[in-house]
Amino acid sequence: MLIEIDHPNFSSIELRGQTLIVHSMQAGPRVLRENVQDAAVVAQGSVVQIMAFLNADYAWFFRGQDELHSERLELGQPYGGGGRLIQDGLGRCHLFYFVRPSPGPSCLLCHHHFTDAWSGPQTVSANVFGEPWGFSVSWHSDQYLHLAYLAHKDRRLLYRVYDLEHGLWSGAVTFSEASCAHPHFVSAGPLHLFWLEELEQTMLKARHKTEHWSAPISLSTGRGHAGSVGFSHASGQWSVLWGEGSDFYQVPLGRWEERRAVERGDFEYVWKVQGGLTLPVYKGQQQMEAKEEAQPQEEARPEVQEEKKQLAAQEQEAFAQRLAEERSRQARAQAAFMEQAFRTLKEWEEVKEEIRVWRREWTPPQPVDLTPLTTRLDRLERRVLSLKQAQEEERLQGETGRAQLERELLRLRARLEELELQQKAKPRSFWWRVLGRA
Repeated sequence: MLIEIDHPNFSSIELRGQTLIVHSMQAGPRVLRENVQDAAVVAQGSVVQIMAFLNADYAWFFRGQDELHSERLELGQPYGGGGRLIQDGLGRCHLFYFVRPSPGPSCLLCHHHFTDAWSGPQTVSANVFGEPWGFSVSWHSDQYLHLAYLAHKDRRLLYRVYDLEHGLWSGAVTFSEASCAHPHFVSAGPLHLFWLEELEQTMLKARHKTEHWSAPISLSTGRGHAGSVGFSHASGQWSVLWGEGSDFYQVPLGRWEERRAVERGDFEYVWKVQGGLTLPVYKGQQQMEAKEEAQPQEEARPEVQEEKKQLAAQEQEAFAQRLAEERSRQARAQAAFMEQAFRTLKEWEEVKEEIRVWRREWTPPQPVDLTPLTTRLDRLERRVLSLKQAQEEERLQGETGRAQLERELLRLRARLEELELQQKAKPRSFWWRVLGRA
């Protein structure tokens, strides 16, 4: 992998096997680090910043103008691929990469930012499709970072925004429900987003953002599967290029009706740092004279040329018609959205007015004086306690009297028995015996 840089001292970085090499204008190639699994680079003015990822929970960060100084960055968890460096317009550098908490396609997308030192990791989203081509990040002049990524289950295209002032990511918004691939941001005036949408044919689609995001528009012809998407920047004009089978097309950004077929051999495909992010770029080349001389004479005949022009005009007319239909559909969708937004805002204002009326009219009830009730309860509690104590004393006195009565009965019974014995022991007189016998 080789990434070109527009820099006065360095031309490119290269990951050859597991060796990270920087190509200098004066000194030639120089090895930066061995055992490197992945690398990312960004250039801001004369400062080059390079991140070398190892198969570990840390990475090496290189930064400088002439000499590159290194420092170790702790990731916290083992690196899972997808390393990307982004430069914003405020001089900060942003790092994105995957962390795989468990085996499978699902990943965590993590984010660090650098000013004088690297921040700790911040989780952007969980359950992200964990391929390097599964997300794109870009800084735009609206002072936000924009992220487009794929969900890991169905590869839906999702979108988030990062607020630098508060350091927070927004919630996810679905941009496409279809299975998607290769999202790419390009900040060229308006912010443009391109992606491949896998329908019956793989289609290249685009949206652009001014104040709001536009509706999706199809750029490819639909006669074949679109792929090999790249970008070109020449004479101050950005354009997007892609292939459909054996055909190759180019269209300037914002002038979608000017799509034209070009020769794939006239372009060289490279990875290049452009506008603070790394993009796939097609570099134009001059056509070879031998190729022009080798064209068959049949193609030079006027009838063939006229037929080609007619086909091109028909194709251009069909594309312009589809573009007009999509713009009309976009206008209707925008009108419906504004109507819904106005209705929602009106309902919210009504709710807020109801809340204000309720707050104004509602008065809390006067507090109730519970002192008499608590006083009576205290008195009742004291009386109940006194009655309970009196009952306990009476019970104890009753038990004591009963025990004393039992003792007296026992003493009386013993006295009676003693008297009976004394009576029996006395001698009987003559008359008692006579009268007793009678």
